[in-house]
Amino acid sequence: MKYVVSLLLVGFSLTSFSFYDFSKESQNFVYTCSNPNLKCFYKIPCSEFFRDCNQNKGKVMKVTLERAKALGKEECSCSRE
Repeated sequence: MKYVVSLLLVGFSLTSFSFYDFSKESQNFVYTCSNPNLKCFYKIPCSEFFRDCNQNKGKVMKVTLERAKALGKEECSCSRE
């Protein structure tokens, strides 16, 4: 009986641990500025983005894609020169 209970506890802990890792990996992170007037988010930060955010007295934040959309941000891309 003790063996069965121990086996169940180990199985449960391994299952919950793997589910936690999977849910953590499925989140997509993006970069946005804390200034609400700047309506962009970027998948990869670039120098133009940092400059614009700093000039507008904002801070660069790494947030989930869902959070960025909830803040009213839209995806933008960096212009490569």
